[in-house]
Amino acid sequence: MKQTDHSGTTVQPDLESSGPKKRDSGNHRLIAFNGKLMKWILVVIGVAFFITVYVLANRNITHHKAEREFIPQANSQALEVEVLDGAENMRAAQRITNVLRSQGYDVVEMKRNSGGIVERTFVFDRSGNLEAARKLAEILGISQDKVFQQIDQNLYLDITVVVGKDFSHLKIFQLPTERKKN
Repeated sequence: MKQTDHSGTTVQPDLESSGPKKRDSGNHRLIAFNGKLMKWILVVIGVAFFITVYVLANRNITHHKAEREFIPQANSQALEVEVLDGAENMRAAQRITNVLRSQGYDVVEMKRNSGGIVERTFVFDRSGNLEAARKLAEILGISQDKVFQQIDQNLYLDITVVVGKDFSHLKIFQLPTERKKN
């Protein structure tokens, strides 16, 4: 369609310039749609992330609650304890450390046993409070014949637990159904 301007000359409309405008408008809509889609994807990923973190956190809390339920409470009033790994299994020593701390014991050190690997787990009374060492042994499921008195004032400890290769037989490492049988 021809148009005339104020000077009387005929002006051809620019067909090329009207085409890209429509295409730009379509691209703009596509970009806007992609932006909204990306926002929704990010929201979904964020929600999934927080749900995963929540589930993992609650699973660990539930596990620790169950661990505390079956262990008899001891009168641990700030007894200082060291846990020595004599089984070449620091995870076992860490688990015992966690249980003792949940019971109120002050586990001041956890390290490898300088005496090497031992077959059976045992407890040493270091401060002259044999009854406290026996209660600790009971909490962990260590036989009373594996509680010894070896007082050493230089250690500044009350009790030493040496984790032996038999750690898997201790009641804190057994499932609740296995504990009921024993």
